[in-house]
Amino acid sequence: MFYFRVNYLIVDVRDSDYIGGHIPGALNIPSYEIRDKVDEIAKKYCNIPLLVFHCALSQVRGPKSARIYHEFVGNVIMSQHSAYKDIIPKLEEQQVSVLTGGFSDWYDEFKNEPDMLEDIDHDLWS
Repeated sequence: MFYFRVNYLIVDVRDSDYIGGHIPGALNIPSYEIRDKVDEIAKKYCNIPLLVFHCALSQVRGPKSARIYHEFVGNVIMSQHSAYKDIIPKLEEQQVSVLTGGFSDWYDEFKNEPDMLEDIDHDLWS
């Protein structure tokens, strides 16, 4: 089940490794789809002040996806493109972050707290 919070949105960019568990409410967009989805993300979630990207370890896919999104937003703001005129002020305030340690560290930290994990397969992560 996907839902977003008022103050932040978790963007999980794992692909096949998304199966087996995730952070509750995370939006799953595989990293290979990020370039095609940045426009949609910016328009749909411009009201969310913080987007937190992550992958399994947040060493490659998570940081790269966050950078791709951040650069897209920066280009939109710099160009002042008319298609985005209503959301540019919101995008200027939006922050982009990467979850340190990715889902692996999240799981290690919260494996005994069921509300912090969704669709979890403990055997897969043990």
